[in-house]
Amino acid sequence: MSTPDDGPETAAPAGAETKRDIADRDDIYLLVSEFYKTAMVDDLLYEPFTVLRERGLESHLSVMCDFWGTMLLREKSYRGRALNVHRPIHARTTLGDQEFIRWLTLWKATVDEHFAGPVAEQAKIMGRRTAWAMHRTLNGHDSEELDRFVDREALIIR
Repeated sequence: MSTPDDGPETAAPAGAETKRDIADRDDIYLLVSEFYKTAMVDDLLYEPFTVLRERGLESHLSVMCDFWGTMLLREKSYRGRALNVHRPIHARTTLGDQEFIRWLTLWKATVDEHFAGPVAEQAKIMGRRTAWAMHRTLNGHDSEELDRFVDREALIIR
């Protein structure tokens, strides 16, 4: 019961699911696999994911789980170099600001659909940092539109 000093009580709507935070490798797998289900058939991202669709997603999911497990859970399981994978894709089909904005939009939506908490928030921040840095490295310049989208100033580690 609320008092005039506490403000109104808030309760989850009937049937609402409480989301939990990203906590382990299974959560990373869920996040990554759900993201790729959407990204691989997205109109704008379809072409960059052609080779991945041809080779099959399962082996890539393992690598992506290593990457995000290292980024979010400090697993130290990722040993690759993400830019080495993305350079040939960029050479075949430009990964410009619109592709990175779409990737980030889908990434954030997937995180928000399945998780809530500090690690989930970190997943969105790390996604923004990774996309911004990869765009800059692959394209050799910044993008004002991507800078605004990722809120570049908020990404600066102080």
